[in-house]
Amino acid sequence: MIEDPVFKVTEAGISAPSYAEIYEYYKQRMREIFGDDINLDADTQDGQMVAMYALALSDVNSQAIAVYNAYNPSTAKGIALDTAVKVNGIQRRSASHSQADLKLIGQAGTHIISGVALDEQENKWLLPEDVVIPPSGEIVVTAIAEDEGNIKAAPGAINRIGTPTLGWQTVTNALAAEEGVPVQTDAELRIQQTKSTALPSVSLWEGIVASLLTTDGVRRVSGVKNDGDLPTDEGIPGHSIAMIVDGGDVAEIAKTIFLKKGEGVGTYGSTTYTYLDTYGFPNKISFSRPTNVDIFCEIKISPARNFLSTAEEEIKARIVTYINSLEIGESVNISRVLANAVKTDNGVVDTRFVVNDISLGESSTQLTTASVDIEWNEAAICELQNVTVTVEDVS
Repeated sequence: MIEDPVFKVTEAGISAPSYAEIYEYYKQRMREIFGDDINLDADTQDGQMVAMYALALSDVNSQAIAVYNAYNPSTAKGIALDTAVKVNGIQRRSASHSQADLKLIGQAGTHIISGVALDEQENKWLLPEDVVIPPSGEIVVTAIAEDEGNIKAAPGAINRIGTPTLGWQTVTNALAAEEGVPVQTDAELRIQQTKSTALPSVSLWEGIVASLLTTDGVRRVSGVKNDGDLPTDEGIPGHSIAMIVDGGDVAEIAKTIFLKKGEGVGTYGSTTYTYLDTYGFPNKISFSRPTNVDIFCEIKISPARNFLSTAEEEIKARIVTYINSLEIGESVNISRVLANAVKTDNGVVDTRFVVNDISLGESSTQLTTASVDIEWNEAAICELQNVTVTVEDVS
């Protein structure tokens, strides 16, 4: 029998006896008080009273464990997890809207107040509240889709001015819109918290990467730093950094880079944003979005006796999921694509078919059995329609 029915907190953590152990503890104490002949069966008044006391203490113990675990990001849930991760300077990502980087061209000094751009599907894209066209006559800003969810816009699809403004001439998006996402789950928030622990790192480079990864909306980060005097093979000027950021708001990304980079370090990229520091001084911060490389795949299989037609869609989904999980600059290895195509969610080999051949390429008409090389500033992407599964006749 246990000696104490109350929860305990030790160097090993928190622990508490089970309800059955607490129930037996109270019954033994009752026998010590009233004698061994007391009837504590479940259908007696004394037995029910003991059970009530045991259940109440068991519930208190359970709540104590829940409160204790609420302070650990690995075990906290819901609002408790939201509170626990604040110590890392992060918060749960809310359901988001799609966003797109828009290039606005117009007369210098033009103020665009609460501007709206339209895409080919009549979706509205909301500009920042007040945009001022700089002396160069053009500026890149991040516009947010008016509606929540997966609003898509291909490159060049956002091309109409929804709120005519004197001096504002054209609008376009060079890259596809970043699609909205649902509210961040507990599991995703724990992963973000783990990444954020690199924020106080000794290396400024690691700190920049970690800070960008925890910036709202950012999915992937890569880049090149040049500590030397001469440009690198990638064309990065001396004493500069070139960050490649997938997702996130242009202004927030520029702010993060400015605050985390070292003094005297230049920035390089195709997107430039002027960040005003605490004292109002303008600082031009440049970075790049990854250039998306469409990946096409054809896989030929022979069916086994237990083959079902649904297996074709499962194969496609596995390939797409793997390719889209690759980091910026990571090449598409054909052997790994094959390994993921035949691997089930449980991590075992799918025995419903045998792979006869697999090929990859950047177009459906130029497929080979070689891996696809991805440059440092590119990101491989794949959609279901890019994958072809051919079931060959086994006869």
